[in-house]
Amino acid sequence: MIAAPSCGGAASVMAGGIAGEGRPATLEAETVAGKGLKRLPATKSRQNVAGSGAVDAELDAESDAVAAEPVADPSWQETWRSFDVDPLLAEAVVWPETVRYRKLQDLMETAANYGSYITNGKGPDYSIGIFQMKPSFVEELEKAWMRSGLARKYELWFDTDDTATARRIRISRMRKEEWQVIYAGVFLRLLYSSYGSYDKNGERTQDGLETLSIEDQVRLAATAYNRGCVWAAPGYGDLDRLREHAAEKHFHYAVIPSRHTRRYCYATLAWRHYKAIRRGRTT
Repeated sequence: MIAAPSCGGAASVMAGGIAGEGRPATLEAETVAGKGLKRLPATKSRQNVAGSGAVDAELDAESDAVAAEPVADPSWQETWRSFDVDPLLAEAVVWPETVRYRKLQDLMETAANYGSYITNGKGPDYSIGIFQMKPSFVEELEKAWMRSGLARKYELWFDTDDTATARRIRISRMRKEEWQVIYAGVFLRLLYSSYGSYDKNGERTQDGLETLSIEDQVRLAATAYNRGCVWAAPGYGDLDRLREHAAEKHFHYAVIPSRHTRRYCYATLAWRHYKAIRRGRTT
């Protein structure tokens, strides 16, 4: 994911590149009962992961087949439904990142060192996990969630204090597949609240995200996930700001992008996957 305007006013963005070396810091174990999510299997590895023409040609050749491949474990769908989120839309929004992770996961899983973030909240802001979330993104997401009033409704609270303990828990969660799924649900529920039709008092403020065509919903939600968004009060998110960036081509499958790296429109990739899995579920 690419550098972008912040969610909640901080540097809360996702970036596609991975840099640095070293093994991840040792983290305290955290268990989540009853999830039982399966790890996504890795695809065939690429010898060149720097965005060469060969990799791009291979991606184009397999794109339709890959787009139709479902990635969601059934328990992912159950989690997303628990947030009142359409599981097909949720899968489509995160799908391009799962493809990138599957292509490069061997490098990604050994590249990042999270120690400086845990200690002082600073340091490189590496993408983590199957949905490629950054600590800054998740930190601002947690803060926006706690401000939104949704924590009580969905019985999910986060420790957003500026402490090493809170950051350690956050990183530990982000490294678990089940928590990536939960954070995706939190993101989409919050997006539909912030960019929805009603304010916190139930007064209609705009024609919100939920009133749009399903294509627009997928494209705008994917744009917000990939590029970042402003976490406005319920019913006051500016959909036009998302539309301004929905056709941009920034997403790539390179570890170290160059001027020759092929870039894709994230929203288009998400919409392609939504159509493919929708056909697969109705045929």
